[in-house]
Amino acid sequence: MQTNKGVLVTGASDRIGRQIAMHFASLGYNVAVHFSSSAEKAELTRQDIESKHEVECRLFKADFRNKQETQNLISKVNSTLKISCLVNNASIFYENRFLDKGTSALTDFIDINFMAPYILTKQFAEIAPDGSLIVNLLDTKISSNATSHFDYLLSKKFLSVFTRQVALELAPGIRVNGIAPGIILPPKDKDIQYIEELAEKIPMKKTGWPENILSSIDFFLNNDFVTGQILFPDGGDNL
Repeated sequence: MQTNKGVLVTGASDRIGRQIAMHFASLGYNVAVHFSSSAEKAELTRQDIESKHEVECRLFKADFRNKQETQNLISKVNSTLKISCLVNNASIFYENRFLDKGTSALTDFIDINFMAPYILTKQFAEIAPDGSLIVNLLDTKISSNATSHFDYLLSKKFLSVFTRQVALELAPGIRVNGIAPGIILPPKDKDIQYIEELAEKIPMKKTGWPENILSSIDFFLNNDFVTGQILFPDGGDNL
């Protein structure tokens, strides 16, 4: 299949990022899979995409703790795949509190969860054709002030404010929206039972599925009158 549609999905070697990359491939997009350290998983994602869909998939390594690697990513991608969609999915997540000693956690979270999307958006805006789309992956907890993941949540709140502000800046040529998922996949060190117990405390009393995120992406792809919006596929958790 010949296609002139392309997407860059960051953090696409595993988990939700992988499923987002696979979904775009099923829609006929050539896919740029970004990864930081999971080269083997990224290669498996590439093989899976190209074996199931008649599109092109390329791999791009960049450590978002390295500003220069972040700065160079869009130009590297666009030199081989012309992209009209950017999905800022890459993220780190671990527990920390404000009174923990030092600021290394804050630097980590800001560099990867906020500064990388900020830089990539700026770079993307320079090469993106009119009608392009940016989707930022957030977290349902941006609507709260939970403190057990203080710096993580702060970085996601920065990204949510940025989503709305830059949507105004880049209109009408580029639309920018966000998705703030709730309980969908367990953290890497937890199991399904862990999130099922958490789900008992939210209005819908059930966990979500990756498809809930994918259908949110479809909503933004199919509605060219929507920008600066954040969807909460979270079973009412943000309430």
